Amino acid sequence: MKPINTYIPKNWQLWVNIYIFVNLALYGAWSGYTAWKEGRLDFVEVSFIVQNILMLAFILIRVDHRSIQTNLRHQSIALFAFFSGVAFMGQEPTGGELANAVSGWIIFLANILGAVAMLHLGRSFGILIALRRVRTSGLYSIVRHPMYGADILLRIGFVVSHFNAYTLLLFIVSTGAYIARALYEEEFLSRDPEYREYMHHVRYRFIPFVY
Repeated sequence: MKPINTYIPKNWQLWVNIYIFVNLALYGAWSGYTAWKEGRLDFVEVSFIVQNILMLAFILIRVDHRSIQTNLRHQSIALFAFFSGVAFMGQEPTGGELANAVSGWIIFLANILGAVAMLHLGRSFGILIALRRVRTSGLYSIVRHPMYGADILLRIGFVVSHFNAYTLLLFIVSTGAYIARALYEEEFLSRDPEYREYMHHVRYRFIPFVY
């Protein structure tokens, strides 16, 4: 009997990347078309689309991971944090014009920060907790998890204009998931000497001089 690993395609990570790319690209195209059809394609939506295009590009060309976290609980939390934004969709706005304007600018800033962080992360972008290349430049020279911080900021912006018990609870839970993911990721990546050195130089996770 042949070993199990002989049945795994040599370029299996590439095929996984293509599968994720196709699904997210179809969803993104549908979301963009819906926003355009409903007359919601403003500067905030455009910034979100640009960020997602960058994400799709890096998913397709990212480098293979050198090692991956095998703890299913940690990876489940990482996946929940990444996809938790979808759970905010479908909520009705509750604020007035001022709340909507403030929300729009917060979300726009979050999308810009997320896009810049993604450019600095480059081909090391990942959805699960895994070790690829350690990035230390740009926003990653200031905080360890700028993309997670941008995602939390985006959720703050959404809650400002869609404030209710559900979105507030979801914000608390998803923010907790991002913090837990950051801690689990650091625990895993710190096995690598280069990442341990990086943690020594960059001490803050989300907000400089705060946390």
